[in-house]
Amino acid sequence: MALSDAWLRSVVGKERDKVLVKSDRDGLSVRVSPKGRVVFQYRYQWAGKGERLDIGTYPATGLKEAREEVIRLRGELESNRNPR
Repeated sequence: MALSDAWLRSVVGKERDKVLVKSDRDGLSVRVSPKGRVVFQYRYQWAGKGERLDIGTYPATGLKEAREEVIRLRGELESNRNPR
């Protein structure tokens, strides 16, 4: 299921027992810490290894901005450059 602003607002700042990771599309995911901090991440493969790159925290970085950044980072990969 895709991420939504409503879902992000519902989890930000809310404490939980464990880390929650939810995927969106094109390698975008969010990691919600036990203290309710929401971090956008880009997950991709480089040299046969799984990589993860933090994009920004919600709400300072919005969902639309994170999706746009993933498009840019995918372009780096397609040009055979590690986006890290």
